[in-house]
Amino acid sequence: MKNQRICLCAIVLVLVLHSVSSAHSPIAENGRADDFDLDRWKITDPKARLEEHLGRKSLYLTNGIAYLKDSNFENGVIEFDVAAPTNLASFVGLLFRLEDEENYELIYFRPHKSGLEDAVQYTPTFKGAGCWQLYSGPGFTAATVIPKEQWVHVRVEISQLGGSVYFNNSEKPVLIIEDLKRASSHGAVGLWAFANGGHFSNFTHKASPSADRTKKAWSVPTGIVPSWELSESFDVSQRDIEALPSPSEMRMMKWQHVDVEAPGMVVVDRYRKGPSVVPFFLQPSERTGKREGRKVVFARAVVYSDRDQKKKMSFGYSDEVTVFLNSGPVFTGKSAFRFRDPGFLGIMNVENDAVYLNLKKGRNEVLLAVAEYFGGWGFICRIDDMRGIRLE
Repeated sequence: MKNQRICLCAIVLVLVLHSVSSAHSPIAENGRADDFDLDRWKITDPKARLEEHLGRKSLYLTNGIAYLKDSNFENGVIEFDVAAPTNLASFVGLLFRLEDEENYELIYFRPHKSGLEDAVQYTPTFKGAGCWQLYSGPGFTAATVIPKEQWVHVRVEISQLGGSVYFNNSEKPVLIIEDLKRASSHGAVGLWAFANGGHFSNFTHKASPSADRTKKAWSVPTGIVPSWELSESFDVSQRDIEALPSPSEMRMMKWQHVDVEAPGMVVVDRYRKGPSVVPFFLQPSERTGKREGRKVVFARAVVYSDRDQKKKMSFGYSDEVTVFLNSGPVFTGKSAFRFRDPGFLGIMNVENDAVYLNLKKGRNEVLLAVAEYFGGWGFICRIDDMRGIRLE
């Protein structure tokens, strides 16, 4: 009887899913479009559909990805046309060098930010996290005008560690990427959309020979804390971001040595899978207090001082932090999306905040508890005056 009930439930579930798919995804009915052969494409968006739009057969994505299952792209050219919706916040773009559905390079457009400095953005995706709050500014974001409800051509040229983005048949790139953060890799190519998404057509890609794989050397800027030990991640229900674990708890944690990347930050998403939390601005009652589902990691570094002295440490973080010095808390703050004001993006920068450290002569341990909502999990710290200071 128990097995019969399980089978019956499974049958009902299949029928429900089939009904939802038939009602919301004409892909299941139509089967094919000119350049979106479903034998080749994997589509994760449950609301995706193949339909006529502005005189063309197209793929509509609203929240998910679509990629060519048989592609293995490293360098070359990716081209497609996109039509963004009118008067809606939407995100449309492409992915490449996809290793799996949570790890890939991403370039996308914000039609609702047409003409603004972040209308187009490049960001790597690690473990399902798009790190747009960490990778921002020159080489990552740029301005471009994005027409609505018309077909616009996108052309992206990728060469090993860099790339150029052309938009609406521009003669010059609207964005030049000098440092692809997932380094030299290869994988599938495809399309990406979020929020209200948009329509895509005429997708093509062409591979080119591998180029120089040498990564440009960079020097850690003076004062940047260059290396950290990173703990495992914890749910907020397990660890309070404002409470220092006991010495015995610290000894029991699993610690990983990590070095910073340009411009001197630790991108926690590279090492730990981030949370999936509804942004607090959608739940104003949870603006303060613990947020269920939030993740926290601890990071520690050593600062040696030649005497007792006070030093300013500038730092940025995403999205919350408590700073401890020699086991005592000295700062706590939030820098989450829209937390400080309705237009606040939570972009991480070493100038975001600062704290004065009362260093003792000899060895000092700086420990950060960093919690994340979404948009990029990381931190960056700089000792502004290095006289009498040595960083381990």
